[in-house]
Formats: sequence, structure tokens, C-alpha cells
Amino acid sequence: MRRAVSVMEAAVPGARTIVGVAPVLHFPTAPKIARDQQIAKNTQVAVTLTKRFKGEAPAPYTRKHTASIEQVEKEIEMLLGGAEKMRKNVTDDQPMDKLTLMERCLRHGLWSYKKDEGAHDFAAYQKWLVYTPNDQARLTQLRREIDLKEKYNALKSRRAAEGGAAISMPTIDWSKEYSAAVDREIVAEKRYRYDVLSANTRERDESKIEELNKQYLKATQDKRLDSLVDLLERFKPVLAREAIMQRLTIKHLEGQLGIWRYLDWCPEVRDRAELEVDNGALQWWMQWEEKRLMQVRLRSKNEVAEVMEKAQNELAAKSTTTNSGAVKGSGNEARDKLLKEVLALQARINQRDEEKPKEEEAKAKAH
Repeated sequence: MRRAVSVMEAAVPGARTIVGVAPVLHFPTAPKIARDQQIAKNTQVAVTLTKRFKGEAPAPYTRKHTASIEQVEKEIEMLLGGAEKMRKNVTDDQPMDKLTLMERCLRHGLWSYKKDEGAHDFAAYQKWLVYTPNDQARLTQLRREIDLKEKYNALKSRRAAEGGAAISMPTIDWSKEYSAAVDREIVAEKRYRYDVLSANTRERDESKIEELNKQYLKATQDKRLDSLVDLLERFKPVLAREAIMQRLTIKHLEGQLGIWRYLDWCPEVRDRAELEVDNGALQWWMQWEEKRLMQVRLRSKNEVAEVMEKAQNELAAKSTTTNSGAVKGSGNEARDKLLKEVLALQARINQRDEEKPKEEEAKAKAH
């Protein structure tokens, strides 16, 4: 530090010393363009980078059904709410029954749709969407992003309610900073950086960016909603069959329905009787027919998690192989091309920003 060095030199006899601190001049930084223009520029840069990163927008998808997500959700709740009393409780290690499997499939599709729409319910995500450690990591990252965004929006709302700017710089007593510092150049550099941050804003029009993201998401969401409606229509007969079986079994156990009457009304018995007639009154226990009618063992939740983890690892390995091949030049070079385009775009933006002041200075000298 200058003051410390000057004191040390003064202690040496016969040495020339400079006592005090050299004055450091500060010139306030003025914004180059207006704030509205800065926000428009930041928005355009974000939109361009989003298009470069995501590529072309997907082709519009024409829906086959007219049901909305609210109608589908209401119907799912109505069907699953009635079937909840008939479903037996199973652990993650036990094979799922048909009702549990249907509920998990429908809930998974429903909450996948709502998650992309922005209706965040992390308890439901944890229950219906998380199977593997990779899913857990993504959920944790999503929770962190949502928390940061909520804190940021709360800060802006509080600042706006207080009557100040949404995002303002901290108030600093520069006279006190100068008096407390030994080397004033450090304080001057800090002050210059704060002036640059105050003069230039990083805000952007979030509505335009959100509208662009919805264009990419709309086709996927429409297709997912149609798949959910088709899945629900396929499950309706199975749910009705299970409801009939459960009701008949309860009546039979309560003594309200005899064994032969119970068998006559039992759908499984009817299927076997119809099968005998179709096969020319042959024995229903023939090998190929019995194999077709054998009860299918459903997987447990842990088995499903193992299958999903294996599939995710294969996709990750394939992606790693593709990226390494692109680096070597023997494979898909789309990622490298994208990165080069992003860097070239940023370089052009910076070059244009640097050329504008030079052009203005040349015009001023010419006049």
C-alpha cells in the first residue's frame, strides 16, 4: 500500500519519500442507450439464443379430442376416487394390482402435463413422477429454481410496494469508503463497477420469452393430452370390470349371492364359457388357451424403477458416445455447430456494441 510504503521509506534516513495518497479522479458512467432500448436489446438476445438452442419450433399438432385438461382431471378423480375403496394396499416390493397400475399411469400422465404447465406440487411430483436417483436430482434442481424465482419475484414486489425501483443498487457512502481505505484506487474501481451496473440493466421482457417457450411446448402438451384421453378411454372398461368383480365378491362373501349365481355373473366365468363355445366345446384348459387366460403378473414399483434406471443409463451412454464422436469429427456434429453459432452470435453483438460509439465519435468530429 502507498501509505505503508511511504512510512517505511520515511524511516530510512537519506531516502526520498512521497507522503500522502495521490488523488484518484472519478468520472460517472452515463448509459449509452435508453433503458427501454436496453430492455428490448436484452429481450432480443434472449429470444435469439433460445431459438438457437432449441432449434426450429415443432410442427403444430392437430388434436383428436376436444376434452380439456380440467375435464380430464375431473374424470380421472371421479374414476379413481370410486376405485380407491376397492384397491388393496401394496408395498413397493409387491406386484401392483390392476387398479394401482391404472392409477399410477393416469397420475403420471396428468402430473407430467401439469408440471410443464407450471402448476408445481412437489409432494405429487415425489409420489407419481420420481422413480430413479436421476429423477430425484431433477426434482431437486427444479425445486431450487422455483424457490429462487419466487424469492426474486417477492423482492421485486416488495421494492415496488415501497415505491422504489424493482431492482436497485445498494446505497454506499463513498466518502466513508475513501477515508477507510489505504489505497483509493481499489475504492475507485469498485465505484466504477457499481456505476456501470447502475447505468446498464439486465432486465428483459419476460412475457415475450414465456410466449416463445409456449410455442415450443404447445405441440408436445396437445399430443400428451390426447394420449391421456386415449389412455383413460382404454382404462374405463377395465375399471368397470374391476368394480363389477369387487361388488360381486362382496355380495357373495356376505351371503347375498350363491356360488352358482356368483359364477354365472362372474366375468371370468363368462369369458371361459364363451371361449369353450368358440372352440367347438373343447376343453377350456387346452395349453394355448389356458396360457392366454393365465393371470399376468404385474411389476412392482421397485421393478419399474430398475427398468427406468436402466433405460436412462442407456440414453446417457448413447448421448455421451454421440458427443465424443462429434468432438472427434466422426458423428453427429449438431452440438458443436450449435455452440459455434452461439459464440459467433455473441461476438457479433459485442462487436456491434463497440462500433456504435466509434461511429458516433466520427460523426461528431465531422460536424
